[in-house]
Amino acid sequence: MAAGRASTALSLRKHAQGEAARLAGALPSRSCPPVSPATLTYPCQSQGVTYNPRRLRSHGEAPNMGNALQWARDSHPQIVEFRRRFHRHPEVAWEEIQTTAFVADRCRSVGLNVRLLEGRTGLVADLNADRPGPLLAFRADLDALPIQEEAPLPFRSAIAGKAHVCGHDAHTAMLLGAVGILARIREQLPFPIRFLFQPAEEVVPGGAKAFIDAGYLDGVAEIFGLHVTPQLPVGTLGTRSGALMASMDRFELTVTGLGGHGAMPHLTHDPLPVAAEIVLALQTIVGRRVDPLEPAVVSVCQIAAGDAFNVIPQECRMAGTARSLSGGTGKRLEQWIGEIGEGVARAHGLKAVLKYEHGTPVLANRAESVEKMLRAFRALGGRDQEIPATMGGEDFAFYLERVPGCFAFLGAGSEATREGGSLHHPRFGIDEEALAWGSATFVQLALDRAAQE
Repeated sequence: MAAGRASTALSLRKHAQGEAARLAGALPSRSCPPVSPATLTYPCQSQGVTYNPRRLRSHGEAPNMGNALQWARDSHPQIVEFRRRFHRHPEVAWEEIQTTAFVADRCRSVGLNVRLLEGRTGLVADLNADRPGPLLAFRADLDALPIQEEAPLPFRSAIAGKAHVCGHDAHTAMLLGAVGILARIREQLPFPIRFLFQPAEEVVPGGAKAFIDAGYLDGVAEIFGLHVTPQLPVGTLGTRSGALMASMDRFELTVTGLGGHGAMPHLTHDPLPVAAEIVLALQTIVGRRVDPLEPAVVSVCQIAAGDAFNVIPQECRMAGTARSLSGGTGKRLEQWIGEIGEGVARAHGLKAVLKYEHGTPVLANRAESVEKMLRAFRALGGRDQEIPATMGGEDFAFYLERVPGCFAFLGAGSEATREGGSLHHPRFGIDEEALAWGSATFVQLALDRAAQE
């Protein structure tokens, strides 16, 4: 099995090397047109991010060591080609073999030191690794989702049941674009930069913990990440200081009774009505136990029991998610779910067992890092908005538990994407003009740090 995997990885790497060389020499350079004002005016809302034109802050282009956005626009055709290549060939969590090989060869081709995550997918690449000073880190995620794509794109997924409908293809392409630009101006950068191309963001436990365990965060002083969203227009950045995304835990409650014939319920201890009562009782947690000023979610999303229409089952299993924007509230959610589940079951003479898995912690941005991100985006002539926190989860939070940093949502919406879906929707889509803004943001962050040294 291991030998077969190594052979596959080697063949993919050879293919990726040829593809990288083709892209490096075959694509013409052109400038993208400026963002149309029309793309900055339509109202847009979603469960996670809300765009409010009246709250946008507009800033003129600030002086910098170079025109990062123009450099990114000059590279835009290649960045688009990267994104479409990843989009056509999606690979789900821990299976990003081809994507890892291609990215690794692109990074090596411009002189970066590459380390592959041993025995798994993903990599880190260092620029100016021989230079002193704390590391500046940028992160992109690689994995696709097990979803059938429905978007009518000419480069739609070629793999049935797998698709990039969360924008990770764009994230990887944007960071690769930044790699190419920063490698060309490495002499202007008197410090090392680490690029984290992380696998398995969509699963728990995910790639962030694996990267931390591998030591890839060692020496990093600050880390930045971007996530595209069509719910903000191109040329816009949305973030906030403090909690931006919720902790994300998974729970499973199994209610065990005594099964039997559906015609003789008096001879059984039916777990189904007890499970139904538990589901309803769990809703009192957010409504009656959590402080009304503390956002929290407890959702039962799966219930499974029985194999026949006329047999009362022995047990009923329910599973769901618990989320909060406060570590203290998150700990209490686990306690309350267990107390309610076990208490309701006991009242009916049955037994309930809780299995609780901690997924990702609260993603909390450092205020100083947020200001750096906003300053960089404003220097590009972009607009920014303080957005409300979302109850979605993201394993970038593990990095922010250990080092300062900022995670932000990058606008990728326009009139052309309004008919598409939001994140994780089968018709999810982005305006590819956003790719230049993403690459330029990473580049500008590096330029800003260089200007301070």
